[in-house]
Amino acid sequence: MYINVAHVVSTLVRLNPKALEASYREREAVCEPAAPPFAVRLDGVGFGKRLRDFPHPRSRVVHEALVDTAKTLAATYGAELVHVVSDEINLIFLGQAPYGGRTFKIVSVLAAHAASELTARLARPLHFDGRVIRLRDRCDAATYVLYRARVGLNNYVVQLARGAGLINSHTPHIEELLPKVEIADFELAWGSTMKKEGGYRREGLCEALVALCDVCTSGTSPRGI
Repeated sequence: MYINVAHVVSTLVRLNPKALEASYREREAVCEPAAPPFAVRLDGVGFGKRLRDFPHPRSRVVHEALVDTAKTLAATYGAELVHVVSDEINLIFLGQAPYGGRTFKIVSVLAAHAASELTARLARPLHFDGRVIRLRDRCDAATYVLYRARVGLNNYVVQLARGAGLINSHTPHIEELLPKVEIADFELAWGSTMKKEGGYRREGLCEALVALCDVCTSGTSPRGI
């Protein structure tokens, strides 16, 4: 799998994560039925403490376990796209919604299923919380995945910079930190992306998203930025 690292980095850096966070937070479904397209985001709870014996800031072993867990969930519930970064799993539903779109049912069942799968793979009790985020269309779904990849990259770079003693009281912008840190594994930085169409085989971030919308084209900005 070839990845144009420079292109992906430039695509992610030009995003405005604060604006996107505000936009997607407003669209978190609370109790009403969710009609596709929507994302189910599962976040690990207390993973920092429970996984502290794994390499910091991110472990390839943990990432692979999360990817395998995400593939199982995607195949079981029919997600069209999957993105895994840090301790979170994002499942994108574009067609049919599991459980008739019942938000509480989706969140509770998928979070519990993810917890049982990952607990078995890493041999320790782990659990997730979850939320459903309404999406406008396929381009918005692609932008949402880019946004989560951007957050993942930002957090990873900041953790590396802190470990190298590059951050004191003020956290510089990611563009200032990127040239100063060494990223040995970019997949750990911005995550793994898989499509149902490809049998949930891993693809490059932009290569996977282009099937939804060409949000990575140079000179364009995803809606909401």
